[in-house]
Amino acid sequence: MCALRAYAKVTQKRFFIVLLLALLILLFSFMAQLAFGAVTLNPLQVLEKGIGEILTSTTGIARYRLERALAGVVVGAALALSGYLIQTTTRNPLGDPYLLGISSGALFAVVLTFALPASAITLFVVRPLAALIGGIIAYLLTLLIASKAGMTPTSIVLSGVAVGTFFYSASLFPQYFILRDIHKVFAWSMGSLVVVNISKPTAIAVALIVCTLYSCMSRNVLNALSISDDFVRDLGRDPTKERIILTAMAALLASLCVAYFGVIGFVGLASPHFARRLLGSGDARYIVPLSIVFGASLLSLTDVVAKTVFYPIEVPVNVIVSLIGAPTLAAIMVGMRKHAKG
Repeated sequence: MCALRAYAKVTQKRFFIVLLLALLILLFSFMAQLAFGAVTLNPLQVLEKGIGEILTSTTGIARYRLERALAGVVVGAALALSGYLIQTTTRNPLGDPYLLGISSGALFAVVLTFALPASAITLFVVRPLAALIGGIIAYLLTLLIASKAGMTPTSIVLSGVAVGTFFYSASLFPQYFILRDIHKVFAWSMGSLVVVNISKPTAIAVALIVCTLYSCMSRNVLNALSISDDFVRDLGRDPTKERIILTAMAALLASLCVAYFGVIGFVGLASPHFARRLLGSGDARYIVPLSIVFGASLLSLTDVVAKTVFYPIEVPVNVIVSLIGAPTLAAIMVGMRKHAKG
């Protein structure tokens, strides 16, 4: 008993240290977003002026940089929480909205909405709803195929890759044959924070807050789900119902990000693993907030790289994130192999 208390104390202390470092990285990346661009500006002045421009509904470089910085934080956090929920509910360390086909399914549905007239209803009602439906359908197809192949972590990922490839390819047809504007879907599939206004990150932030609160209140359920459904039943909860709710939240967060900013992969995969590795624990009460902060930091930093390193050419942020995510995926798979041998 004393050993457990000592371990809990060490874990809690380590959590606060890691969280503090993660928040400092997030603050640095946020300020870098405000400072760097075509010209380098004082980030504090940009922040002050940007808030003023948003409140007065005026347009300027300060407002654009602030909105883009906020988008990087919110989208990164949402994708990280989505990835964590998928990994936990499926007990699959390779779980991620991108790898499991959710993002591609949402992309296909979003592409169909390009044929509709541009309006506030299309942007904030039709497109997010279509993305959610497309993402959920793709995820259900992934699970259906994986169930026929043994429902192992590897079969789930391979099924997701197959479903994602199908929906990505399908998304090209409406643009190529109907709208004849193939560049639109390519831009959306690459993921970017370039086209942004305050309404987009605000909508994602509302969903993120709700999902985060529910996840924090369900931390015991999440811990139990990561081990066995029997542990969930011991808590007096229905594991099937909880899994449906949590995966629906994961799909909602990922689909909203696709609806507004396109496909951004690997943030949901890498962030929870960074959190677990640095903390040395998988306790949901610590991993949920750490994953969110790491996701926000990761996307913010990569967006700074995307818009500055190759200036005047701006690289889609998904390209930079993938350069980090691909080695992360390889490391996870190697770790799984070693664990299986052990």
